[in-house]
Amino acid sequence: MKNLLIAIALLLSVSLTAQVAVFHPVKIPQNQIEKFLEVETNYSQKVAQDAVNKGNLVWWALMKSFNTTADDYNFMWVNVYKDIDATVAPSSNWWTNSEDVVGVKPQLLYDGWSGGKADRRYFYQIKQQIDSGEEGKFVIFNFASPKNIDKVISDSKNYVAPRFKKVMKSAGMTGWGYATKITPQGENYASFMTYDAFDSMTNLMKHLSGEGAAMKSLDLDKLERIDWESRYVLEIVSSTSSN
Repeated sequence: MKNLLIAIALLLSVSLTAQVAVFHPVKIPQNQIEKFLEVETNYSQKVAQDAVNKGNLVWWALMKSFNTTADDYNFMWVNVYKDIDATVAPSSNWWTNSEDVVGVKPQLLYDGWSGGKADRRYFYQIKQQIDSGEEGKFVIFNFASPKNIDKVISDSKNYVAPRFKKVMKSAGMTGWGYATKITPQGENYASFMTYDAFDSMTNLMKHLSGEGAAMKSLDLDKLERIDWESRYVLEIVSSTSSN
């Protein structure tokens, strides 16, 4: 009976979701980073938090890329919406409400780092996620285009999620999830993504090296092989809190 109750509690803590995550990388010139961070942490975060409080947004974060070159995108915005409808509703452009929230018009607020170069936005539908209840500080985003996507999703749901959930606290893992691409699509774009959030860079590096408790909990021979096309490490600089 005890084992049954533990299993039920574990299943209840693994969330199935249809939320949509929108990734928007940007490259900020070195001489504008200070102004950019001032705007994002003191103003944009407050405008995003207002959107969360109103139910127009689930979560927002500004993340800083780790180990970049001069040509790389060095920051990324992450916007999470409750569903596809919310991503195309007028309220999805929550940043245009800055004058009402912080008293500054959008064109004035963001003028200080107008030399930045923004990439296109990447839309992923989150299929499942687990959460330790602790705040994450660093995140790995893993991108791939598996040939047998249905098997990968099945493995992620039925094997990886329960095992990660059991050991995530001992591994310093604060969250994990997987998602499928909505747009853009094509041979140059990954169709599948997972994320691993951690409480420290040390635990993140252990996970990447295969030494972390989460990776050690997996029998990789039981899983469909995934050839990761890219794996990015980012630090969470600023984010909203739950409503």
